[in-house]
Amino acid sequence: MRLKDDEKTTNIYRAAIQVINSEGFEGSSMSKIAKLSDISPATIYLYFENKDDLLKKLYIEMKSRMGNSYFTKEMNLSSTKATFRALWLNHYQYITENMDAFIFIENFANCPLIKRIENEYNLDYCPTFEQLFEQAKTEKLIMTLDNDIIYSHLFAPINYLVKKAKANSTAISLPDLIQIFECSWKSISY
Repeated sequence: MRLKDDEKTTNIYRAAIQVINSEGFEGSSMSKIAKLSDISPATIYLYFENKDDLLKKLYIEMKSRMGNSYFTKEMNLSSTKATFRALWLNHYQYITENMDAFIFIENFANCPLIKRIENEYNLDYCPTFEQLFEQAKTEKLIMTLDNDIIYSHLFAPINYLVKKAKANSTAISLPDLIQIFECSWKSISY
C-alpha cells in the first residue's frame, strides 16, 4: 500500500476549494479536483473514499485551521475588551489571508451535510470562545446573550465588509477597522 503524501493532500484541498468555490458543490467532481491538483483521478481515491468524504475532511480541516488562528500561545485570555479585540483582529487577519478557504467554509456552513458532520464527530472548533464568552458574561463585560448571537454580532460585520472589499478590489483602512470593531463591541457589551 502506498503512503499518503501530506503535500498531495494539501494540493487536493487547495484544488477542491477552488473548484467548489467556482462551480459549487454540485458542479464539482473528483476528476476536476484531481486534474487541478495535478494528480490522476485514481490517485485521489487513495486519499478520499468519495466526494462526500473529501468535503467532510476538508471542512473539518479548514474550520480547525480557522479556529486555531484566533488564539496564540502568548495571548492573555482574560475577559477584557483588549482580548476580544485581539481575537477579532486575528479573525480579520485569517479571513483576509485565507479568503478562498473562508468562502468555502461560509458556503459549506449552509449545506445540510454540515449538521451530519458536526453531530457525527461532536465537533466544537473553538471551545475557548465559549469559555471566554461565559466568563465575560459572568463578569458583566458583555451582555447575557446566547453565544451564537454574540459570535454573530462580533464577526458577521467584518465578514461581510471583507468580502465586499475583496469584490470591489479595495482594502479596509485602519480607521475603518477600528470603527467596525467598536460597533461590534458596542452591540454585545454593557
